[in-house]
Amino acid sequence: MTLRLALALLSIGVAGSAIAATPAEVVARHVESMKVGTLQPIMDDYSADTVVVTPQGLVADQAPAKGPGIFSGQAQAQRVFATLTDKDHHPGIKAMETVIEPSGPDSVILHWVQNKGQPNQVSGKDAFIVRNDKIVFQAIYVD
Repeated sequence: MTLRLALALLSIGVAGSAIAATPAEVVARHVESMKVGTLQPIMDDYSADTVVVTPQGLVADQAPAKGPGIFSGQAQAQRVFATLTDKDHHPGIKAMETVIEPSGPDSVILHWVQNKGQPNQVSGKDAFIVRNDKIVFQAIYVD
């Protein structure tokens, strides 16, 4: 009976199907990729039509020059992560402390602190929407 059940499951594809990561697992993977600082694994977590919202001035030459930066699509979002993994920003990212807080079926809040206890300490929260193992929206808030 067990062999027949296994064959039946294989025939409908259940036994070989991958289980989707939870939104918290996707964000945890994103954080680890950010700490490594290699751009392609970071971008692999984003959907083609992702939207990333940043604080004013995070990315050089961001348009509009005033107000938050809104980066629509993976190519534009890559500008954000190229900035955050550059030589000036990556040391803070690499040492950042994080807490991942699931906040709904497809949403996560990431609490983060860079340079904790130092004069240049900075902290904030990122809000993520994750669907089908991809980040479709991220907003970065600096305290």
